[in-house]
Amino acid sequence: MSTAERYHEHVRVEWPSESARVAWLVMESDDRPSNSFTPSMVDAMTEAVETINGEVDAVVLYGEGQFSVGADLGMVRDAPAEMRPAVINNIATASNRFIRALRLLDAPVVAAVYGTAAGGGFGFALSCDLIALHADATLDTAYARIGLTPDNASPYFLTQTVGPYRARELFFDPEALSAEEASALGLTNVVFDGEPDDFRKRVSEYVAGFTQYPTGVHARTKSLVDTALESGLTEHLEHERDAIKRISDSAAFDEGLSAFFENRRPEW
Repeated sequence: MSTAERYHEHVRVEWPSESARVAWLVMESDDRPSNSFTPSMVDAMTEAVETINGEVDAVVLYGEGQFSVGADLGMVRDAPAEMRPAVINNIATASNRFIRALRLLDAPVVAAVYGTAAGGGFGFALSCDLIALHADATLDTAYARIGLTPDNASPYFLTQTVGPYRARELFFDPEALSAEEASALGLTNVVFDGEPDDFRKRVSEYVAGFTQYPTGVHARTKSLVDTALESGLTEHLEHERDAIKRISDSAAFDEGLSAFFENRRPEW
């Protein structure tokens, strides 16, 4: 039976199965069909991630109806012109905290994109470890269309994925990418079709594959991949050596080694 915990009127964490330590962090659309977000909503998402860290084997980031088109521009429009930079700064600051929380989470994070991920929502999807797209989903940088520079780590992760020339093109002339186009660019791991419930079921089955391995291994692997492009080979080799030395002194490795020589599946 599914259980849920609310962190905000538009944010909840679902635990679809009592037997699996997989949490769904859900952005609720309600009367916001585009599923835009506010700083308070993003702060609640950060709180949720930090609270469940250590209690999960995987997290799925999901938006109901639409994944998310980014920040609520209505609150920016309604602010006095001289206050708009401060409003934008508050949104960006909240988003940065959330993205750092995702990257520091021990468990793998999968973005399950149904509908549109645009602007800051696209950045949130890119900030996850893996991306699962619905066959009809679209990804859209969007920023240039409203005269803004990109944020929410989208330049960082998009450039790493598609290279600087393609990234510039996608930012300079924002056009929505179909799931097929996103897949060709390496911006998704899997594509599923079906109604929302079918999509969620397929994503759950996909995520289950990662939960059969030790979360501590995934945590250190995330760190190694994240820092791979930030240092030279010599420094990165030291990161790898330190990580594998530390994880070798763990119950997970003891069990994995025993299972290997006993020709059985590990019982983690």
